[in-house]
Amino acid sequence: MDAKTIYAVVDLETTSNQNQAGRIMQVAVAFVRNQKIINHFSTLVNPGQSIPIGIQKLTHINDAMVKKMPYFEDVAQTLHAMLSETVFVAHNVNFDLPFLNAEFERVGLTPLTNLALDTVALAQILWPTASSYRLGDLTQQLGIDHLNPHRADSDAKATGELLIAAQRKALGLPMITLQQLNDLPLALPRETKQIFAWALAENRRHPQPLANNLEVVDRLVLRRFSVPSAYKQHQPELHYPKKEEEQKTLLAPDLDYRHQQARLMNQIYEHYCRTDDLSTNPGENAMVVEAPTGMGKTLGYLVPLAYLVLQQGRQVVLSVPTKALQKQVNTTINQTLKSLLPFEVRGVQLKGQQNYLNLQSFKRSLVRDEGSIAMQFVKAQILVWLTETLTGDFDELNLNNVSPDFLRQLTQTANNPEASKFYQHEFVHRQLILSSQATFLVVNHAYLTRQINQITQQEKKPFLVIDEAQNLPDVVLQHSRHQVNWSSLIAQTELLQHSLTTNKNNDLQLILERLPKGHQLEKNFIESFAQLLIHLTNIQQSLYRQFILSVKMPATVGKDEYLVTSDNLTRFWVEHQNDFSQVKQLIQTLQVTLNEMMEAFIQVGTPFSISERQSLADFRYLVEKIGQTINTLQTFQDSMIDYAETSVFWLTDYHGQNGPSIQLTGALLHTKDYFKNNLYPSFLPPLMIGATLFNSAKSTYLYTRLNLDAKTAQVEKFKESFNWSKQAEMLLIEDGVVPSAPDYGNYLAKQILAILGKLSKNTLVLFTSLELMDRVYRLVTENKIYHESKMTVLAQGISGNKSKILKRLQNEKELMVFGALSFWEGIDLPKQQLELLILTRLPFEQPDTILQKVEEQQFTASKQSFFHQITLPKATLKLRQGVGRLIRSDQDYGAIVILDSRIVHKQYGKTMLKMLPDELPSQVIPASQMVEQLVHFFDQQDLDNKDKE
Repeated sequence: MDAKTIYAVVDLETTSNQNQAGRIMQVAVAFVRNQKIINHFSTLVNPGQSIPIGIQKLTHINDAMVKKMPYFEDVAQTLHAMLSETVFVAHNVNFDLPFLNAEFERVGLTPLTNLALDTVALAQILWPTASSYRLGDLTQQLGIDHLNPHRADSDAKATGELLIAAQRKALGLPMITLQQLNDLPLALPRETKQIFAWALAENRRHPQPLANNLEVVDRLVLRRFSVPSAYKQHQPELHYPKKEEEQKTLLAPDLDYRHQQARLMNQIYEHYCRTDDLSTNPGENAMVVEAPTGMGKTLGYLVPLAYLVLQQGRQVVLSVPTKALQKQVNTTINQTLKSLLPFEVRGVQLKGQQNYLNLQSFKRSLVRDEGSIAMQFVKAQILVWLTETLTGDFDELNLNNVSPDFLRQLTQTANNPEASKFYQHEFVHRQLILSSQATFLVVNHAYLTRQINQITQQEKKPFLVIDEAQNLPDVVLQHSRHQVNWSSLIAQTELLQHSLTTNKNNDLQLILERLPKGHQLEKNFIESFAQLLIHLTNIQQSLYRQFILSVKMPATVGKDEYLVTSDNLTRFWVEHQNDFSQVKQLIQTLQVTLNEMMEAFIQVGTPFSISERQSLADFRYLVEKIGQTINTLQTFQDSMIDYAETSVFWLTDYHGQNGPSIQLTGALLHTKDYFKNNLYPSFLPPLMIGATLFNSAKSTYLYTRLNLDAKTAQVEKFKESFNWSKQAEMLLIEDGVVPSAPDYGNYLAKQILAILGKLSKNTLVLFTSLELMDRVYRLVTENKIYHESKMTVLAQGISGNKSKILKRLQNEKELMVFGALSFWEGIDLPKQQLELLILTRLPFEQPDTILQKVEEQQFTASKQSFFHQITLPKATLKLRQGVGRLIRSDQDYGAIVILDSRIVHKQYGKTMLKMLPDELPSQVIPASQMVEQLVHFFDQQDLDNKDKE
């Protein structure tokens, strides 16, 4: 490849993805030379077969459009001549080139043998943080014009521009990075890797100095990190703008003054401005705020807290449910909030060490060939990413098919961290520096519950904000699970033992031979492993005999679960105290031996090979992983003593072929006193805020789960921000099939097909079961009504993952999406991105886990209603969240359909309806009137919008 090379950027539209059955119906070529499009060719083609409905919906090419177009054999000779002696380029070259060659051979021409490049692989390496590598998404992110996605002429031109952008990006990479990309044993489609060889040759021909924002550390090119300058973090004299005019001035000119948002700001400020008046008893004097979507709640709490932080010299720990929301809120702090305030504020995201790349481990990996194409590809992405990232947070990357064990290796600390040339550059170290100077520490709920000790070592107690607080208890319960997989523990110990007793010439053996007292260390390891295996096996076999063999259950495939009472587990622990004590002692001995080994390793002057260093790191990882068992066993003991009433224990039998395969699990049943004991003492009284906190006007569900004192809490419930009476309508179907009926799936499919036949609005259909969703999806997409409609139906897990499907909803029209579980909350689709919401079933949880069954039994035993105390409140909150997906701004309008007739006929249905927006108009109708009502609603909305224009 050189300046004279012509790149033929090809795109095909075909009737099928299989070249044996499909035919080309459009072909286009954009010719690129010297990073410019110099010519193009495009034509529709008569495929000689009907175009499937799904393809027509995707490409907007129908049978009538190609009827009078030339057949492929009529254009093949010209096309073949055009493409000869060019470099063939496509966005997924392993589809376009084989398909085109099959067509050439079908009409008697020779297949192309050109060099070929793939822009998908290039984009994945050169833009490793891109959210998507679909052509339409990439061009949008890169600012490339792409007017008609899924049409060959537009796709070819856009791919040509993408190739040019990739060439320029490659040319701009540092020479060291380009050399490392060329040295990696990358297996890219066709000759794609040659782009990096070409860029390196050009770089050597015209060397460029290293950019000022980059630095080279031990032959890795990194984005330069500078410690932020200090700023005044304590300003007690700072004036808070409480009056309306002051707040209007603060928000102008970019943001509008909103009365409810201003009220929220002032109430938060007043609650926390005199901290001496707040109770020091955990759980008392909390502030609980239900702030509906659209009122600006995030800035509503950020602004007053920013003033309070500087006035009082504290920090704010702000916890949100997800990593995505964590990033969003942090951006709001560092951009929107920072631009508003007359003083400096800083937000920093905190995550666990496993989220950050370790530079020493990555450097070591570059010279290892693990025999994995995916691993080498990830290394290439990281090399480019290091020239851009300041955080080293893996969540920035768009990684596919990556082994968790490989990522674990890349986050592992160096064997001798202080001797590493990267010691002062490691990303975890950077985060600690940034967090010490931050105004807001933004964490997610999981981090808050696991890493509390890392964020509360401060002179003054921080403020604590829990956004979407209703989710926090579930996160605690989920992360309270502690388990010991005895069979895995035994297997890991055997693996370590074998690494020292077999194959005497392996890397680990060679290291030990060179260490002072290496033979004694080896002997200590082998003896400890042998004894540990004996006691681990004793425990597993005893658990199996006492709690599984004694229970007669029918044979099942996969696994069985057995409840173990706290009393019985405590008794077992006492009876086998010798085995448990020996396990702890032996693991401690292993840790001491490992520390001695690492100290000896550091003192040896002669260097070790990369292979030896990695073997040592892997050995250390497994020993440390086994070492974590001590903490887990201690957690079991603490749970049996301190949380006996709120903990549940069970054994899982995985039906091992070579004997017992047992896992012991413990978990909290509910969060009684958890927050009082473990969270609240480290903070000022918390601010709990969210859009849907309450499940009824009088319920204590939220206070109980969050351990809050309802009597001393300041509770604020703000009115809905949107005009639901003008923007929405809800239809309740009164004659629907009972959800427990066998033909409920058929009923849902029938109603959805009726809507598809008459409406073409972007629609979200919410399910509570993946199994039911899959069944309805098949029934709908195989029906003639769907094939004749304008709509395209997508389903979670079938048509792509959540982010991919949401991206399409945001950018395309005439889509219906089937979603379950995570689609009920945290989705923001304003305006025409979502106009119709269908709820297939009321979101009740089914008590199908041990935890749920035990909790239900406890409520029954205490003569309380599990349904009214737990099941109904959870379902009501979930329903409120689901309905909240529809109206996201004051410009939105849309309709809600609830197909579950229990909402009409059951008393609890009426209770749930009371918690939906008061002004939301609703009609109870038979299914036969549903489509007519929907058509009328949208026609009326269209008329209203025309009147406004």
